[in-house]
Amino acid sequence: MIRREGWGKKIRDTKKLLYRGEPAAVLAVENQEYTDYRMAVRCMRYDADEYERQIKEIMSRHKAQEGISYFGEEDRILPVLTIVLYYGKEEWKRPRTIHDMLDFSRGRVFRVKIPDYPLQVLSVRNDINIELFRTELREVMGILQRVDDKAAMRRFFAENREAFSKMTERGFEVIVCSTNSRKLRRYIMKNTEGGHVNMCKAFDEWMEDCRMEGKALGIRIGEERGQKRGEKRGVKKGEARLSQLILKLGAEGRAADILRVAEDASLRNRLYRKYGL
Repeated sequence: MIRREGWGKKIRDTKKLLYRGEPAAVLAVENQEYTDYRMAVRCMRYDADEYERQIKEIMSRHKAQEGISYFGEEDRILPVLTIVLYYGKEEWKRPRTIHDMLDFSRGRVFRVKIPDYPLQVLSVRNDINIELFRTELREVMGILQRVDDKAAMRRFFAENREAFSKMTERGFEVIVCSTNSRKLRRYIMKNTEGGHVNMCKAFDEWMEDCRMEGKALGIRIGEERGQKRGEKRGVKKGEARLSQLILKLGAEGRAADILRVAEDASLRNRLYRKYGL
């Protein structure tokens, strides 16, 4: 999955030939977890590189067959379609085309002269109907769409337990990366056999662990709150005892002792016992 990388990357995330009896098009996928404001230029460059690769292949074929390297009038290359598969939470707003990246403020006439280049962005969370899939991609995409809602994720698992029980390691790897959970990875590895993952069992263990963590966190928060309340009550009780002691000392005209008890804990405690405070 591509996050934020430099300009050096020229290798496609995924590239496949689409057949209609014979090769009909090149389909490519670029995975994005974040909005990349260079994406229109990146995809345009990737597509141009693919067209150049096809041209060189045709020229090499002519040289092998005819002894001369050329690209002729009748030669054709396959169209290329690049889809940006976007996994992020926030809406991908811009860029949607190469024009979104160009500054036409001092040359508006060029807007109609310079060809635009649209991006094909598909949001995993919002644009994909998982029911169109007939492989484990349905379950993978279903989890990605619910990754921020554990209750919805739990329901999805419950409704598709049989499919998850047969998930491959490749499928679980995508889920682990998208949920960013080391614990889920550990549970899945523990429940992997013969290249298949018993995702249901792993998920049950993971959710139980999350539940226990939440319970422990609740207990800890409760203890901390109780401690703070106890400390506050203790401070108030101490202040009340000291006030009563000061009043008794004042009534007996012992002004000097009032100053001493404020600084001398030992004297203060002896006087507390003396006056039954």
